[in-house]
Amino acid sequence: MSQPCDRAPFAVVPAAGLSRRMGQPKLTLPLGRQTVIEHVIAALHEGGFQSVVTVAPAQDQLASLAQQAGALVLELPEPTSHMRETVQFTLDYLYRRFNCPSESFWLLVPADHPCIDSELIRSLRNELATQPELSIAVPVYRGRRGHPTLIRWKHYSSLSDFDASLGLNLYLRQFPGETLEITVDNPDVLLDLDTPEDYLRLCDRFG
Repeated sequence: MSQPCDRAPFAVVPAAGLSRRMGQPKLTLPLGRQTVIEHVIAALHEGGFQSVVTVAPAQDQLASLAQQAGALVLELPEPTSHMRETVQFTLDYLYRRFNCPSESFWLLVPADHPCIDSELIRSLRNELATQPELSIAVPVYRGRRGHPTLIRWKHYSSLSDFDASLGLNLYLRQFPGETLEITVDNPDVLLDLDTPEDYLRLCDRFG
């Protein structure tokens, strides 16, 4: 039987990319005592999102690590070329499987953000919950939008119809009047893991 996702809102973690700039699968790389994907899932759980959905290539080490960390893993037969494709695959599954009211929400968290802040996650959720007229919440550092982004399910249909060749950011920026931008003083909302140089800097940070 399906469960209403407003009782257990989902965090969507697209993790089926090709890691071209890294030159190797980046989400299974170690950072301190955990891998990149384990850091992300742990922060989401700590931030109050117990229902974490990760999309990963089938029969992959990444899928195994995410599942062991407590995520629901949707397996793809092969990596996707764009994050938008991965996210849409996940949303379609959740929308079919669960009864998702339009006023409830899901959290978009790129998997290559191992420094995600659990307190920020709670803030986004708490702020959006008290302002029903808004449908998107996003952190902003020095004028730049970062991650994660909280989105109400009311956007599912229009996002599904949005040009598949265009990114999620272009879709979300169509709704300035419905967007809550939360100013933060932590540059980690902009930090991702793309290159070997990025990884070396994070290794120094995590010890």
